[in-house]
Amino acid sequence: MANDHSDDRTSSDENRPDISSLASAVISVLSDKGDEGVQTIRNSVVQKLIDASLRPGVFNAEELLEDLRDRRISADQIVDIYIPQAANEMGQMWVEDAIGFAKVTIATARLQGMLTLLAPPWSAKPSDAGHDTNILLLLQGDDSHTLGPHVATAQLRRMGPSVRIMFGASADTVIRTLSEESYDMILFSGSRPDSLASISKMVKRIRTGVLSPPPMVLGGIVLNLADGVKEKTDVDLVTNDVKVALKLCEKKKSRTRSLAR
Repeated sequence: MANDHSDDRTSSDENRPDISSLASAVISVLSDKGDEGVQTIRNSVVQKLIDASLRPGVFNAEELLEDLRDRRISADQIVDIYIPQAANEMGQMWVEDAIGFAKVTIATARLQGMLTLLAPPWSAKPSDAGHDTNILLLLQGDDSHTLGPHVATAQLRRMGPSVRIMFGASADTVIRTLSEESYDMILFSGSRPDSLASISKMVKRIRTGVLSPPPMVLGGIVLNLADGVKEKTDVDLVTNDVKVALKLCEKKKSRTRSLAR
């Protein structure tokens, strides 16, 4: 099939990014469509996002969001349904040689930018209130597929927890952060099987370097690309459902409160 993007494709399959990762639309961690997911997806809205994200020139996220609101699409639907679906379809377009990798990367970055306008902000420090939930999301430094974690972050913040994202942080930095600040859960994002080794090393450092570390959860499309992920990383839970992850967190918090009485 003829196309116009040979300049941003590699000739060797060995050098190409993981096809499964891109076909899954870079929605790589803890993606849960929740109650909105049962609704019928309006294809015209998905196409609007795709066209706007791929269009050359300046991308006006605020103008696009205003247009979606005029179509009676809620912020929650944009985060939970339409951004992931648009990313998924662009990933499929890349696999089918309809668009180039560079265009997919730029377009998904634009979608990710929209999330910053839709998600509640993260405060500079986690809350000290006993009933609040503070979550630390760790992204691998060599992982360029971060749309999924940002979707999950938007979902979690909407549900109440405070979520801090650290990208490519060293083990020493993470341990210092956990020692100085209080977190109720650590989330890891993985999009490739070769990321499991570094995640496993980080988990081990946290368990040996932090007194009473919080529950650690791993999510992402790596769960579909490798076997025995939980055993290979020694995390407490593997899931792609934010609600399941939060249940583990709340269970640990309830146990801690009971012991403190």
